[in-house]
Amino acid sequence: MTTSASDASRLLDLLWERYASEVPFARTFVALSGGRFRNDHVAFRTLARPEGGIALFSRVFERFGWRPAGAYTFPDAHLSAIYLAHPEGLPRVFLSELKSEELSPRARELLAALPVDPAPPEDVEALAAWFTAPPPPDEAALLELEKETQYGAWLLAFGRKVNHFTGAVDDVEAWQRRMREAGVPMKTDIEGAPGTSLRQTATHAAPLPLTLRGGGTRAWPYAYFEIAQRSGGFDGFLGPQARALFDMTKRG
Repeated sequence: MTTSASDASRLLDLLWERYASEVPFARTFVALSGGRFRNDHVAFRTLARPEGGIALFSRVFERFGWRPAGAYTFPDAHLSAIYLAHPEGLPRVFLSELKSEELSPRARELLAALPVDPAPPEDVEALAAWFTAPPPPDEAALLELEKETQYGAWLLAFGRKVNHFTGAVDDVEAWQRRMREAGVPMKTDIEGAPGTSLRQTATHAAPLPLTLRGGGTRAWPYAYFEIAQRSGGFDGFLGPQARALFDMTKRG
């Protein structure tokens, strides 16, 4: 199936519509931006396993013209990541994966409850729907797994859903103030010193009511909205800063 930049844009639009419907802080940023914004990147979380993880997700986006452009590792969190760039200037795609083989046997057992990813559909509308949450998790398993890896617990809760979108700005400090003044809970600090090639901050993660296996619900941190300022033509990411942002989905 031949794809185009318009197909790629349509996929991002569909993913954004669902994400923004569930993350009010993203809608606040858009409103403060006058209704439109430049999207720096969109991020997804995955579980490293055969026929899954970064390898699977990257093939999805490579079909639309994105190409791998950088790789990162986060040993303390048992994560690795890549980002993909698009030749026609579409937003970057940041893909990370949890290396479950580095976790305890119990954590691997709990993560085994995450269903195997089905083959991504070709149709753009169907593909957008493929980026979805898994069946309701067991609450006890979710809380137990969280103690070892909050990233893993997030996967049990939200699976293939978008992790975050990112607004590209010219002054991250001004935007952090603006969002706080609008009542949005923000990350305390800004990742990256003034004058560096990439500076980033984020909202707190918006909670979603999570349906649990066996009935009932509980709130769980779903997704934040990131704000990024680039300079000097820098196109990639900085490992320590990205690592700090992974923690924005921790429960308070």
